[in-house]
Amino acid sequence: MEFLVEHYLPGATRRELHDASSRLASAALGLTDGGAPVRYLGSTLVPAEESCFSRFDSGSETTVRRVFEAAQVTYARILAAERVDPKKEKGQCQSTT
Repeated sequence: MEFLVEHYLPGATRRELHDASSRLASAALGLTDGGAPVRYLGSTLVPAEESCFSRFDSGSETTVRRVFEAAQVTYARILAAERVDPKKEKGQCQSTT
């Protein structure tokens, strides 16, 4: 299942975003190695809103929350999401599980 995590980075520099992204990736790998599979799929920064959206593939919201805690990155909310693939049939959503 895919999760979208909204977090705010007021005044964050590109370097700080990359550092947070690296910490999220490392935390996800650590949890996976520890038996809680989770994949960090990347983040998108929206500078005008000082917000960031990170995507994860995981079996549970709790595991995604643990990634953020381990990476020491704050977040506003975690939402279950479905990715739409334009290459698939029109009107169909692609599940990431």
